[in-house]
Amino acid sequence: MPELEALEQTGSVRIILLLSRRGDVTLTDLRDNVGCSISSIYNALPKLKNAGIIQESLEADFPRRRRISLTAKGKRVAEKLADVERILSE
Repeated sequence: MPELEALEQTGSVRIILLLSRRGDVTLTDLRDNVGCSISSIYNALPKLKNAGIIQESLEADFPRRRRISLTAKGKRVAEKLADVERILSE
């Protein structure tokens, strides 16, 4: 199942859960809040994007700054991951 490969990448689940809690974020936000290396984040983002889980946009005021957010599909995935997180914390 190649679609699951995006979730197997280090940091992917944490990225999805952070985006579900915060909405759109910058790469700096991810680096400061995901709890894994920046290289892991950079490796995870293209896989999540190719899986249709995240999308990227450029800020109007700072066109070099990328904003990352969940797609509709990503929001559905985040809901399921939040359920798993709740079950594991019981």
